[in-house]
Amino acid sequence: MNRRHFAIAATLALAAGACASTPPASTERKLTAADAGAPVILHVGDTVAIAVEANPSTGYGWIFDQAAAAGTVEAVGEPSMALSNPGAIGGGGTQTWRYRAVAKGQGELRMDYRRAWEKEVAPVRSVSWKIEVR
Repeated sequence: MNRRHFAIAATLALAAGACASTPPASTERKLTAADAGAPVILHVGDTVAIAVEANPSTGYGWIFDQAAAAGTVEAVGEPSMALSNPGAIGGGGTQTWRYRAVAKGQGELRMDYRRAWEKEVAPVRSVSWKIEVR
C-alpha cells in the first residue's frame, strides 16, 4: 500500500470512529397548556420548553412540582417572559420554562399557577403532561 492509499484509509478510519462515538443530537420539544394530558416521550439529553400564559404582576406564578417528575428532568436556566403587550403596565404574556431529560424513567411534568405564599389555597390552574424518558 503506498502512502496515498494509507493516508486515505487512515482518514476514513478516523472519520468512521468519530461518527460512531458521536451521541445522537438532542431535540427540544415544545409544549403548551393545550397539549396537557398528552404523553411526552423524551430521550436523555432532550429538552422540553413549556410555554404557558402568566401575569406575574398579580402575584401568581407557575410552580413546578419537582417530585412529580420523579427525577427524570431538571430545570435549564431561568424562565423567560414574552409580554403580550410590552407597553402595558401590569400586562401578562407567555412564560417559557425549559427542562432537560437527565434520567430514564416515567413521571409527570406538573405546574400549578398559584401565589407561592398561599400554601393552603388550591391553585388557580394546573397543567400536566405524562412523560417517559428513554
